[in-house]
Amino acid sequence: MSRSKMASSVVETRIKWASLLVAAGLLVQVLALLRIHPLSFVAFLVIGCPLVAVGCLLYLESLVLADKPESK
Repeated sequence: MSRSKMASSVVETRIKWASLLVAAGLLVQVLALLRIHPLSFVAFLVIGCPLVAVGCLLYLESLVLADKPESK
């Protein structure tokens, strides 16, 4: 397996994980909005927002690391 193909598969895997985290966070946020209750707000902030934030950061990190030149 060539280095470029292996690097692209790592990037694709990281982007898949990032999209899953963002989707899970958005799902939690939508479910929290369906019910008006103080614990729904807590779930929105404590579970949903960090999942979305970590997913976004993982996505950005995978883009930055994918463009990194190989050191010899």
